[in-house]
Amino acid sequence: MRQISEHAAAHSSALLEHAYQRYCGLRLVEQREGFCQCRLVVSEAIDNLSHTLHGGVIYSMLDVVSMLATLPLLGPDEYALTNSFNSMLMSATPLHSEVIIEADVVRNGRNLIFTQAAAWKINSDQTRTKIASAQLSKFRLKHQW
Repeated sequence: MRQISEHAAAHSSALLEHAYQRYCGLRLVEQREGFCQCRLVVSEAIDNLSHTLHGGVIYSMLDVVSMLATLPLLGPDEYALTNSFNSMLMSATPLHSEVIIEADVVRNGRNLIFTQAAAWKINSDQTRTKIASAQLSKFRLKHQW
């Protein structure tokens, strides 16, 4: 498997170490150009009053994992910002459940990058139940670091 660039690794590390992602318990499983997989466990910090994963957390984690799939495709003088996010929640996810979130870049354009992301609850028999999906686009920006 090809390593990601130093630039992408530094930005990915900063994104994963951000206080919100740490608070939610997001952990990197795999990252490569155009793909990322992360996991989290539904804790009391990120549930709602029905003791299921909070929808806002699902939305934000789909966006973060999408960015982690995007970062390895950017040059050292680039960054990306989400400009469109369309999502669908399909199932509630109980407290203490393990969730896998994956994102793929479906088009890496000159000005826009299009991704799709999905989240699955891991069942007791290790099968997966899809709980959410999203389609995102990101502006490719030149940025002086």
